[in-house]
Order: sequence, then C-alpha cells, then structure tokens
Amino acid sequence: MNQIQLPETYLALSDFRKHDAYLPEMNQAQIISDFFPGTFTELTQRLSDITGAFYGGMLKQIGRLYGAEAIEQLSSTFMYDLGSRMTLRNLETKPNLQSGIPAVAKILIGAIFTSSPEYNFEFKELNDHKCELLIKGVDRYHKITQSLQIAGLLKWPVIKPFLQGVCDTMGLDVLLEIKVLKLDPDSSCSYHVVVSEK
Repeated sequence: MNQIQLPETYLALSDFRKHDAYLPEMNQAQIISDFFPGTFTELTQRLSDITGAFYGGMLKQIGRLYGAEAIEQLSSTFMYDLGSRMTLRNLETKPNLQSGIPAVAKILIGAIFTSSPEYNFEFKELNDHKCELLIKGVDRYHKITQSLQIAGLLKWPVIKPFLQGVCDTMGLDVLLEIKVLKLDPDSSCSYHVVVSEK
C-alpha cells in the first residue's frame, strides 16, 4: 500500500493542527493530501483571496443595508484602524523602533510581507525627512470590489487610510500623497507613495 506523502506546508504548520480529531473511519492522510494547500505560495494566495473576499463581501452588504455612500466610509475607517492596530503591534513587539518616517517604511514593508503578498515595493528615496516608493502588483481589494461591481464607489487606492493610520498612531505630522499611476481592469496596479515632513 502506498504511503501518502503529507505536504511540506502541513508538516511546517503542524502546531496549528495538533488538536484536530478525526473519526477512525476517516482517512486523515488522504484528506490532508487532498485539501491542505500544497505549497506556501498556494497557502498565502488562498489566505489573501479570503481576506479580499471578506473585505468585498462586507462592503457589498453594507451598501445594501446603508446605501452606496456607506461603502467608502466603512472601507476608509476599516483601513485606518488596520494601519493603527498594525502600528501599535509593531511598537509593542519592536520597542527599538524609533517613531519617524523610516519606521513608517518598515511597517509598510511588514504589512506587505505578512498581509499583501501580491504587492511589490520599489523604494526611490528613504531618509528621516522623506519616504518615496512605488507599490506595484495586483490590488486584491480592487479585484474583489471589481467582481462585486462596487469598485467605482471607492477612492483608490483604498490603502491610503491604512498609511494615514500608521502615521497618526506614531504621532507624525506628515504629508501623505498617493497617486494612482496605473489601475487596470485586471487589477494590476502601480501606486506612487510619498510620506514627507510638512
């Protein structure tokens, strides 16, 4: 009888799964092999898709309940809060992180690493007075809202309030400018971000 090879991802994340309990007649190895994401790329993409679907689905429902104008309001408030929470968590776990423009850049990099795998960044300038970069890739928020036909009700990019939340939570009085250089129907994007001293 063939021994089913469990995915490397399952073995690496086994701590999360150690309390799962199957019935004796269930083929645990076969279920894991069939349904557990086989690669970390697949796992990351699935988690990102779920995040996007959750965001879009909530906004669509808010629009149904409270009208189209509530969609942008909720998105903006949610993103701002997310930026604020991520900043507080980073300041807590990295006590040596000095509040300032370079720290904003690090928190943004961390957010892309952990939460937005479809984005890539390209720094143009980074010092105590200015951070300039391009964020490129696929905007999952645009992708889901486009498919739900609510993208036109949002101000793009929807991540601007996230960055504002990061800056405000650090107590920085800075100028934040984000220009959409490209946002295509397939949701491929290029955003020009500048955080600078006033």
